[in-house]
Amino acid sequence: MVNWQPIKDLTNQHGYMSGVDRMSSRIKKTGEIFTPTDTVIQMIEMSGVDNFAPGKTVFDPACGDGQMLVTVKWLKVLHFGMTEEQALKDIYGVDIMRDNVDLCKKRLGGGTIIMGDTLNPHRELAEQTEQEQRLMEDMFGDQMTLKRFMV
Repeated sequence: MVNWQPIKDLTNQHGYMSGVDRMSSRIKKTGEIFTPTDTVIQMIEMSGVDNFAPGKTVFDPACGDGQMLVTVKWLKVLHFGMTEEQALKDIYGVDIMRDNVDLCKKRLGGGTIIMGDTLNPHRELAEQTEQEQRLMEDMFGDQMTLKRFMV
């Protein structure tokens, strides 16, 4: 049985949707939807907590500010006994917005979080670094690689 309260408390140290300007024009353009912690926990429980065990890769193709990934990190640390460094090796995220990527990395304390377009991995984004573009190509350059993350 998972004790969700400390995971919830650590996830909620970051104010919901804070640190990024969420104008209605941006929301219309990007389709950003941010998920409350309680909903993230319900999604994890419905998926089966053991699917997030050590060595299980977690990939969020539209990670936003990292709400899902931060919850998963603390689940791996507090429930499964991993170190933060070990947990981060299992966690990957991509987002099309630079500020979301930077905020997600800050919230996680690192990890493989990159700016890119998961639906169109060859698309170069204005604020995307060359390293991020190479990682997108490496991770999603062909359908076989993409299928590896979708399993």
